[in-house]
Amino acid sequence: MCTVIQRIFVTTFLLLFTTGIASALVPDPQTQVLLPGTSIPKFVEQLPVAGDITVVNATPGILMGIPSTPAYNIHMREFQAQILPVSLGLGPTWVWGYLTDGDVAAQPAVRQSYLGPVVVAQRGTPAYPTYSNELPDGNVSQVQKLLPIDMTIDWANPSGINCAPDPITGDYTNAQCGTLPPYLGPLPDAVHFHGAEVAPAFDGGPDAWFTQGNLHTGIGFPGSTYTYPNGQQEATLWFHPHGLGITRLNVYAGMAGIYPILDPANPPLAAMPAYPQHDIPLIIQDRSFDTTGQLFYNLASNPQPNPTVHPFWIPEFIGDAIVVNGKTWPNLNVEPRQYRFRLLNGSNARFYDLSMTNGVKFIAIATDNGYLVNAALTPNVVIGPGERYEVIVDFSALRVGTKVVMKNAARTPFPGGARPTRNGTDTIMQFTVVANASGLPNTTIANGTPIRPTSLEPIASGFVAGTNITRQLTLNEVIGAGGPLELVINNSKFNLALTTSGCPADSPLGSAAGACRETELPAVGDTEIWEIINITADAHPMHTHLVSYQILDRTPFRATPWINQYDSLLVGNGVLPGAGPPNPYSMKNADGAIGGNPPINSMLNLRMRKLPLPYEMGWKDTAIMYPGEVTRIAIRWAPQDAPVTGAPLCAVPTPPGTLPTSCVPQAGSNTYPFNPTELINGVGYVWHCHILDHEDNEMMRNYTVMPTRQPTF
Repeated sequence: MCTVIQRIFVTTFLLLFTTGIASALVPDPQTQVLLPGTSIPKFVEQLPVAGDITVVNATPGILMGIPSTPAYNIHMREFQAQILPVSLGLGPTWVWGYLTDGDVAAQPAVRQSYLGPVVVAQRGTPAYPTYSNELPDGNVSQVQKLLPIDMTIDWANPSGINCAPDPITGDYTNAQCGTLPPYLGPLPDAVHFHGAEVAPAFDGGPDAWFTQGNLHTGIGFPGSTYTYPNGQQEATLWFHPHGLGITRLNVYAGMAGIYPILDPANPPLAAMPAYPQHDIPLIIQDRSFDTTGQLFYNLASNPQPNPTVHPFWIPEFIGDAIVVNGKTWPNLNVEPRQYRFRLLNGSNARFYDLSMTNGVKFIAIATDNGYLVNAALTPNVVIGPGERYEVIVDFSALRVGTKVVMKNAARTPFPGGARPTRNGTDTIMQFTVVANASGLPNTTIANGTPIRPTSLEPIASGFVAGTNITRQLTLNEVIGAGGPLELVINNSKFNLALTTSGCPADSPLGSAAGACRETELPAVGDTEIWEIINITADAHPMHTHLVSYQILDRTPFRATPWINQYDSLLVGNGVLPGAGPPNPYSMKNADGAIGGNPPINSMLNLRMRKLPLPYEMGWKDTAIMYPGEVTRIAIRWAPQDAPVTGAPLCAVPTPPGTLPTSCVPQAGSNTYPFNPTELINGVGYVWHCHILDHEDNEMMRNYTVMPTRQPTF
């Protein structure tokens, strides 16, 4: 699907770069040799628990037998982990990871997992983590020299090396870049609390990055200690790197941790398997290794499309080995009973279509941000990067000694790429049934079992009734001479400043003319409908910071006539790739939607409209947007429990521009326990594709929550 917006860029690209302007951009070749994933033995190592367990409890005491604390330290460090089977004879792998004080004090020579910790929080009890970047200097790091950091994309750039192209000529020949050897300078990172209702200062977005010892920091850096209110519903959240333009590499190096929030006051309606004996996180990732057993971010995995433009960036990293909780293709011994698995796709770009052998099925009970209304039996679960699903798996009918394998059928790139490799990426892990030794009672969750606590706001009950604004937004791919050059949302680069009604005055890229980099400006308490129009060839897992949403439907559209109209408007209005939508952003189209795009309702194939799958019918912060479809989601900038009907969450502020009293945290209220409009240097939230290679190269946009509704015309 090559649109005019893509063809425009191809023409510009050829004019600029066939003259030799970019000839100096010759990256050092990767010298690692790939260890084929299919040569790695399977099911010979046991599944590890993903790191240490830190408990945050309401009062000093013990939860789950572990002393609790509201404040804890997370150390970002380099260490060795035994990812590959010992029998392979290659030894441990150098990685980066998040370590607690207990992890640091233990000081094992080799850790069993690079993942962790597991932070268990209690709803309503704030946590105060302190994050420390203690990674070694790039010149001595065993990991950083293996990471192909690309200085030509929009990234944190703590050393101030100017490798970005000239905006007019496209010239990359800046003397600071030379032949672009591997970057070994200070390593920037930010820690994002994925799925959390958290103040913008502590969201950990791309501008909150910091280097070792906080020597260099981004404009959104809030300091080392964060405040997590933990005020939302029981759910499985996670935290991971989010530094501007370097997320894909820092996650790949190993940094990720899981963060369940428990809510004893609102227990699920069905008895759940005991945590942690029969309630187990499964963090699924793909990796590649070299013949010495070290991580290999293989630039040839995709392959690399435009090395003379972005010498170290590829559209999607594709690993050939599957890692679960930090082990390649592990085994888990299970008793003949029900288990609760918290599935997390922590891969950079790979989707998974998960199923079980021996007739075992999944019983879905929760999505990213909370429980389903009723348990949903399903033979498979499709999960994109960043998504989480909680499932019950029942082994009670199987004999001791039975082996069940979790399989993967998703193509890469998803959904139309290559099939997974046989006896390789088509396999996730193995479960072996052993005798019941725990003595704990079994649970009896079945299809249709009521799950969601009745005290919480029902899913989708009147959710759309109070809709205030509808936005129609596109997902675009910009094509260079060799293939994808970058990906953008609504044809807008991450830091593109547009003239948008209601622009916040303190936007980092604001101007006196009313231009700012924030285009989505929702009001506190408002409900909006976002219609995401995917005109690329692949699926994108789109993630919103701060808020969760609900999928309404997915509808195919007549792509060719709509894209022709869209392209004509871009050309007619002189809009270049990455420079914004064809029309003014705040202007309503014939569908009554803003976003600057032509209306699409008349192009929808309503007979092919699809409701969300049964296991998707809950609160989401990341959802798959398929190519050739319009995905409609309903988002409300309010806590999940705030009543849908009745008084608005926030009254009209007086004076204008101030947060109304009704939004200030009150005991027992249904308001955010923070002010989402209070920003550091104007930095708010972002929403983006969770294919990390995409978000690192422009497929991310800024948004700010406002005290008043965004003006439209």
